[in-house]
Amino acid sequence: MNHSFIWQGRKDGEGVDHLRIHQVINTSPHADFALIGFSSDEGVKRNKGRLGAADAPDSIRAQLANLPVHQQITIADIGTVICDGSKLEQAQAELAEQVERSLKQRMKPIVLGGGHEVAFGSFSGLFQYVQNCELNKKIGIINFDAHFDLREAENVTSGTPFLNAAQLSEQHHQEFHYLCIGVAKHSNTKVLFETANRLNCTYIYDHQLQPENVENIISKVQDFIGKVDYLYITVDLDVFSASIAPGVSAPAVKGIDLSVFDPLLAAIKETGKIKVFDVAECNPRLDLDSRTSKLAAYIIFNYIFD
Repeated sequence: MNHSFIWQGRKDGEGVDHLRIHQVINTSPHADFALIGFSSDEGVKRNKGRLGAADAPDSIRAQLANLPVHQQITIADIGTVICDGSKLEQAQAELAEQVERSLKQRMKPIVLGGGHEVAFGSFSGLFQYVQNCELNKKIGIINFDAHFDLREAENVTSGTPFLNAAQLSEQHHQEFHYLCIGVAKHSNTKVLFETANRLNCTYIYDHQLQPENVENIISKVQDFIGKVDYLYITVDLDVFSASIAPGVSAPAVKGIDLSVFDPLLAAIKETGKIKVFDVAECNPRLDLDSRTSKLAAYIIFNYIFD
């Protein structure tokens, strides 16, 4: 684990009403949330995407640092898992170990990606925790993403994490529950739709995600959540319009809007079932004015605070 990031930022005064996130990081041995970075481009490289997501964890941390603290909260920064060269599978296993350990310590892991290969590490950590500690609990995955990421490949990539998760579930005779929100028809092949249907995945198209349709979408999401005990939520930032998320490997031609995403995340939070949360595909090298890193920090802020 790498611990090189230095938390620092603005200080407006004394007392709890002036606190910002950088002032509450690592201030308690028993934190509510655990930040875990995942520095990897290898999965994107294998998937023939544009590199730069390995720089995301510290870029997101820098945007989180100055955000205000509106309620008593404790956050531990566990550090960053770094993918050493092409050793992606090893990095995913290390991430899974850190996620499982955080859950055992009753912290809620928030993983900062990194290419979307982060998802298999995050899911594996929750899966291991359930297998070792709460065997009868059912896991549901909700992926905000323009892509299914159900590709078949010889090795894991940023395009395979949920097929990898389905295969891991099958190996242990567990049901696979997967909901993908924001699917772009023009961004997924016919084979990927066939795979999603074969695995009984639930999905919602990007064009359905309109403000006037939010209540219907929330109802569909709640139906999915009602079938599981724990949730792993992953937000691939390429699900958003390129105007607010330019710093991703595959910028969205259409994308979804925060006016739809925010109430969906709020409704999912209200269920109290989220165990692991991550953001993925933030690419600072391709970003403009840190818009995408700021978006990632904004999403995490809304997840942490009521």
